[in-house]
Amino acid sequence: MRRLFKAAVSFFAASVIAVCLSAGASAYAGNEVYKLYGFDKNEISLAKLIKSTLENFVEEEVDISKYNVSYDEFEEIFAAVMLNEPTLHYVDCTQVSLSYKTTDHIMKFKPLYHCTFFELDERNEMIEKFSKSVMSGVKSRWSDEEKILYIHDCLAAHITYYNGDDVKYGRNIYDAFAEGSSVCVGYSLGFQYFMDKLGIPCVNVTTPDHIWNMVCVDGQWYHVDITWDDSVEVTQNTVFHDSLLQSEESMTENNGHDIADKAMEADDSFFANAFWTESSSVIRYLNGYWYYTNLEGLNRYSFETGESKLIYSIDDVWYSGKDSVWKTSFSRTAVSGKSIYFNSADTIYRYDTSKNKVYKVYSPKLSGGEQIFDIYISGSKLVFGTGSGSEPVKTKRAIRLKAS
Repeated sequence: MRRLFKAAVSFFAASVIAVCLSAGASAYAGNEVYKLYGFDKNEISLAKLIKSTLENFVEEEVDISKYNVSYDEFEEIFAAVMLNEPTLHYVDCTQVSLSYKTTDHIMKFKPLYHCTFFELDERNEMIEKFSKSVMSGVKSRWSDEEKILYIHDCLAAHITYYNGDDVKYGRNIYDAFAEGSSVCVGYSLGFQYFMDKLGIPCVNVTTPDHIWNMVCVDGQWYHVDITWDDSVEVTQNTVFHDSLLQSEESMTENNGHDIADKAMEADDSFFANAFWTESSSVIRYLNGYWYYTNLEGLNRYSFETGESKLIYSIDDVWYSGKDSVWKTSFSRTAVSGKSIYFNSADTIYRYDTSKNKVYKVYSPKLSGGEQIFDIYISGSKLVFGTGSGSEPVKTKRAIRLKAS
């Protein structure tokens, strides 16, 4: 990823690789978060000025000559602020104008924005709409790991990874929430946004070309990378959990991550084999249980007892080609009323949690190697996607839900 600093008249143009990724962390610990990245009092003071400038939508040049910072120092501090404050979605993190007294020290900076001040309310309303829809599903009795799992799956199911060429796009929560498309910066800031709302300590960690999160659960730090867990190849509701609450060893050795430039110590492997690692589907909550599918079928898990139970066996395989099969299950889950809906390769089922019974709902006519690859609920309808290995969701159909 690239971040471009553009200058005019007495400014000069420059480009810096991964400035948006160089530093940053959640505001959960105030000034301590800046100290974590080695900022001294002078740099912390400048960070506060930058934050205040951006929050107040200042469009004029701001004099920062008294801080006597170099270009490299400024870019690190500016990036730290941008990644420390997900609500600064309207600030263009790819550009800022700078003026110099010499080639070494910056005299003034002028931020640039994605919108006008008068358009800001509309952006905030779109973010708040998505935020309320997500937060409405959070239960106060949940443990922190349950809240983290829920937010992880909500964001992975909602956001599609952006592969376009616009370097300004996908690096803020507006693009991630309102547009549903983002690069890793938007995923990370989006997760941090909800962790801040839920009061769960969260920081951003980076390599030169990637960013993800770390969260603190019961005094231990763990890695969370929604970008890597989000499928861009199959269906929207294909959500992996390999990078959810993992140790550094697991992330680097098993998941192929590079070691983060600056990170909290994460040597605890308590969640290394958690039930969610078995599932490539959005995991749904209903009446005290978390429901998920894996290669065995539909399961439920209780955080209270720590026990998993197989509800219904599915022996199907999903074909990725004429003579090859996917190594994962494409049975997906959806919730309506007191029921969990799920699918095999050719049938949609309903598990009535109040009666503890599974019912066959619908078997569509399939041809030419078609299989069911996805289901989700939209209003009073259950939508399902069918296709073949080369085009997993070629066609979408829907059936009307009955009261359950």
